Parts: sequence; structure tokens; C-alpha cells
Amino acid sequence: MIRKNKFVPNHYYHIYNRTIFSMPEFKKPGNAEKLAQAFLLANSTQSSGAFQLLRNNKNATIEDALKIAEGGEKLVDILSYAIMPNHYHLLLKEGRENGITNFIHKCNVSIAKYINIKNDRRGPLFESVFKSKYISTNDYLLHLSLYIHLNPLDFITGKEWRKHKIQNWKEIKKSLLKYPWSSLNFYLGNQNDRILSGTEIIRGQFETPEEYESFLREWSEDFEDEKNLLID
Repeated sequence: MIRKNKFVPNHYYHIYNRTIFSMPEFKKPGNAEKLAQAFLLANSTQSSGAFQLLRNNKNATIEDALKIAEGGEKLVDILSYAIMPNHYHLLLKEGRENGITNFIHKCNVSIAKYINIKNDRRGPLFESVFKSKYISTNDYLLHLSLYIHLNPLDFITGKEWRKHKIQNWKEIKKSLLKYPWSSLNFYLGNQNDRILSGTEIIRGQFETPEEYESFLREWSEDFEDEKNLLID
């Protein structure tokens, strides 16, 4: 399937990809870790060499592969992400022509090969062409980062949070920060995240991580309609 709209360099997009038949492959920590690793290594014009090193050299480490990847140019900026049991969300900035398309293709091929070999299966892992939505305003950019960072609640507590105000933020925050497959810890100042780049356009609008947390909490407590954030 050919994508109707091309991605424009220096513009921002919400990227969403779901596994075929909604298979919960990323509920398995090892698979989720490999997808996060793909996010890290695929974001380079030299990613093929990085992946090849890991495939062909059993003694090679992720750090060895990363050195190769870092020798190339970035394809995209990854501003935020969340890996869910059967899909993932990315907030991306197109870094160069065809950057997003190439990046997603490399990620999907890498993780599909890994899971297919592991499960002794063949065929695609994801539904046809990945979905995308253009981020047209700063409000949309900010709210999308919040939505992505709250998305793991679907898995942690169930989707009820979308219909009812979150009552116990302290417990919810603790659960979200324990979830290892999102960029929230970075935004709340708890750890670095090598997957991310270009985040200043979001973080720069908040004086402290605590201010971002307050924004996240207030938005979660008043969350009523996510339609504008979803990808059709």
C-alpha cells in the first residue's frame, strides 16, 4: 500500500503501529526490550551495519552496535514513545526526506525477524502500512506527549481511566514510572533516555520536570475526549 501523504522534514507526526490480530507480543519483556533497542539502533543512516553486527557476532554488545549507528546521521527525532502489548506510539519529527518511513521500516523488520525466529513463525508482524497523523499545533504536540505517556494505563489499570477522572495520582504515577517501556521517566527527570532527541520543544515549555508532571496530572484528571488524539 502506498502512503497518500508524504512526511515533511522538520514537521511532527504521531505514529502508531499495531500487531496483526492484535497479538500481545510486547507483553513479553524480552520482546519489548528488543523493540526499544530497535528504536535506538534504527535511527541512523548506518543502522544496517549495527544490526548486522548483532546478527553475525554473538559476542557483540548493544554498545558495540550503537557505536556504528552513531557514526551515521539521524533519520528522525523521537520525542516520546510508549510500547504497549500489541502496539506502539511514537511522536516523531521528520529529520530528513523519507526519514520516518525508513526508520519505521527498519524497526519493524528488525523486531519481526527477532520474533519470527524466536517463535518459529513466518510472515509480517504488523498490520500493513503504519498509521500516522500530522501534528499541526503546539497544543496538539503537548497533549499528544501526555496521551502517549498515559497510554500504559490501558495495560496497567484498564481503559476506565479514559472515562473517569484519575483519583489517586500518587499511586497512578508510581505505576506509570514502574512501566519500563515509555519515555515518561525522562520527562519527569528521573533518568536519561538515549532513544530520545529533539525533546526541548516540549521540555523547554516547562521550567521543571515537576511542572510537566503537574500539567500531566491536571490533564489526566480532566481527560474526557481523546478523539482528536487518535489515528483513524
